[in-house]
Amino acid sequence: MDSAFYTLIGALGGILITQVANYFLEDKKSKNTIALKSLEFEHQTKTELLKERRIAYSKYLDSLDQYYGKKVDTLADIVGSYYCAVLISSPITTNKIRTVFNHIKESDFDVDEYLAAKKTLMDSMQDDLQT
Repeated sequence: MDSAFYTLIGALGGILITQVANYFLEDKKSKNTIALKSLEFEHQTKTELLKERRIAYSKYLDSLDQYYGKKVDTLADIVGSYYCAVLISSPITTNKIRTVFNHIKESDFDVDEYLAAKKTLMDSMQDDLQT
């Protein structure tokens, strides 16, 4: 065989090996890019959830304080912030939000029980916001 033929086969083999290597390299790059974008999206979603929780929790606690201090007369003024807080909270905090709301719903609630439940609620909210 002619040496030009061997050179041609070697060149084509080299091109084929280069293309296969590039395919695997680009495949790995695309998988890493997808994984990175997924992590960025997850972080952004978590950050937005924490921001929304902080807003909902502060509005709910503020409305509780206003009702407790008799600055508002009816529970209807609390219900909007109550629903927002319940919808965005973790299951543990949801139960504590309901407990505090049930205390305030009673016409003759025990102040010490209410304050203890509210302190437990605030601790749970703080745990939600720090995780």
